[in-house]
Amino acid sequence: MEDEILEKFTHKVEKTRVQGFYDIALNILTQALNDLTNNAKSTLYNLNEESTRIFPMGDYTNDTFVDESGELEIVIASSNPQLIVENENFSKLYQDAKTKKQREKISNNGTFDKIIYDFTNILTKYFNNTTYLIVCSDGIKVLCLEEYGFKMLIRFATYSEYDSGVLLNFWDAIQKRSKPIDLFFYNENIEKKDKQTNGNYKKIVRLFKNLRKSILMKKWAMSSQLNKYFVELIIFNVPNDLLQGQDIVRVFYKVFNYLENCNLNNFVSFDGKKITSFSFAKISYSSINNFIYFIKKIL
Repeated sequence: MEDEILEKFTHKVEKTRVQGFYDIALNILTQALNDLTNNAKSTLYNLNEESTRIFPMGDYTNDTFVDESGELEIVIASSNPQLIVENENFSKLYQDAKTKKQREKISNNGTFDKIIYDFTNILTKYFNNTTYLIVCSDGIKVLCLEEYGFKMLIRFATYSEYDSGVLLNFWDAIQKRSKPIDLFFYNENIEKKDKQTNGNYKKIVRLFKNLRKSILMKKWAMSSQLNKYFVELIIFNVPNDLLQGQDIVRVFYKVFNYLENCNLNNFVSFDGKKITSFSFAKISYSSINNFIYFIKKIL
């Protein structure tokens, strides 16, 4: 691959389109939540305006995105103590159940399990028939590329208003349980890494994300196997001194050479814990090796 292309892959992408889409999405989600909580059976949801927050997350918020019409992630987070308790109780009963019949008898009133499916039904009236909504483990995927020029992933999480670190517990709609993610460390350490490398961390992440797009287009892997957090986390583990330099293409080759020869057992998550603890990345040592192998084929 030519150096000019690699250098172009590092460029920051304009945010105007995604900002416009976020305004539209926020308006839709706010109205749909009002529809849900104004329902006569709103006590089944444990959601209210005072305890609910809506905000974006992921690479569109840290400027490492490379697709002007990609998937915007939006979080609906609640600090309602009753919702937290109901989620925990439901999840425990669901995991302890031995049969499908036993699981079907468990009430999901007041839990994210009920909220997600009912909210999906309400959302359908805010989109035309070219848009599809799918409940998945991460939340609700809204495939509205044709209608709005973007896709959207709606994640659901709880947090304690007494937790200064604001640890978020994201609901897995398939496994019926919460997964803790420290978004504070994720965001803070990405910005810290970028500052320490004079902006080269984000440039190299964008370059690798463009290479990831090429891998997906060649159908060598699926997006779920090599996602955006996966790329961010791999480059996060590259030593800062290897990310230094004015010639960004040369920096890239230093980084790639390191990834080809380093000990992956030393890799950690954004908070310093074992690399697999950051569940969003869905990472494994074999997937890292495959990613490096695919990039070598492209180069």
